[in-house]
Amino acid sequence: MKTFRLLTSACALLFAGQALAATPSMTWAFDRNNAAPLENITFGIQINQAAPVDEFYFANQFGFTGGGGIGYTGIQPTKNAKDGSRQFMVLFSSFRKDTIVKNANCKGGADGSPAGATCRLYIPGELGDVFRFHVLKEGNLLTGKVVNETTGREDVIGQWEVSSQAGNLANSQVSWIENYKMNNPSFKLTCDKKGWPYYEVKFLPPTANNDAVKGTLSTLSNGSAACPGAITWQHDSSGTLVMGGYK
Repeated sequence: MKTFRLLTSACALLFAGQALAATPSMTWAFDRNNAAPLENITFGIQINQAAPVDEFYFANQFGFTGGGGIGYTGIQPTKNAKDGSRQFMVLFSSFRKDTIVKNANCKGGADGSPAGATCRLYIPGELGDVFRFHVLKEGNLLTGKVVNETTGREDVIGQWEVSSQAGNLANSQVSWIENYKMNNPSFKLTCDKKGWPYYEVKFLPPTANNDAVKGTLSTLSNGSAACPGAITWQHDSSGTLVMGGYK
């Protein structure tokens, strides 16, 4: 699986307003009046339906109070394991120039650039499981963990360091859904279950500082321009449920 190439449109999302407008996204935030610095952030994703194919990335982006590049963490449905069991790929990435890799799951560079880092790991799971993604900042060290809340399994996705100029974790950013096959210019999206297999995924509001700080999550920004009507969604205080593709 060519994970480093999968991040192309995601990187474009970060830096181009036009790409951001075209990518289904949600804004998450913590109260700006919260005086305590954010030491850790927890994101939640529940995948109710998704074909075991390499095509979609459900991601949460995070930034730093000192500016500079960002990071993100999330999950990709993927092909079943050799024994036929369900598995997912989880990622923890940095697009910062001051990144130093600190874990064997990680490699230097992201999206074809020598800067940053990409950490990835295959984990078991089932449809309906709730995955919690923990981003911890201890000094200059960032650790990405994933906990399957349904089974209790916990894994470290990766670790990387940043410079002290990064500051603390920022209190707002975006979450998004990417069809990374569309990064390949030869890929032609078809508006049917073969070209766009159905998924149903719920993004949950984030928490911070070991759940002491509660965040909010917006509704989805937009549907699909390529296949109008292919993406629908529901939003309330419990999160944003996104349904995309064809059965």
